[in-house]
Amino acid sequence: MQTRDPLPPQGLFRGGSDLTPRRGIDVLIDRKTGLLRTDRGVSLFDNPAHVEQFGGAYRVESIPEGLKIQQRGRDPGHYELMPAAPISFERYVELLKQVILRSAQEE
Repeated sequence: MQTRDPLPPQGLFRGGSDLTPRRGIDVLIDRKTGLLRTDRGVSLFDNPAHVEQFGGAYRVESIPEGLKIQQRGRDPGHYELMPAAPISFERYVELLKQVILRSAQEE
C-alpha cells in the first residue's frame, strides 16, 4: 500500500463495506483543473470500535496503485484514502472499487 504516514500495526478500518465518496465532503474538486485534489478522501480509522456503528468494521487489505493513505485531522487515529495524483471523480470511484476490504468479524 502506498502511504504518506506510517500505518498503525493493527491496520486501518472502514465503517461498512461501502467506499462511495461524497463530492464536497469526502473529496474536493480543484476549480482550475476540474480534477480531484489529492488532500482529501474517504475516512479510515485505526480502531475498529470507532467505525462499528457504520455497518461494521472492515479492514483495508490492499489498495490499488493511484491511491494513497494519509493521516489527516486532529485525531491521530483518523486517516483518509485519497488520490495519489489529481484524477477525475469517476476514476477515483473506479479505484475505490478495487480496494480490498475484509470484515473484522472474519478475523
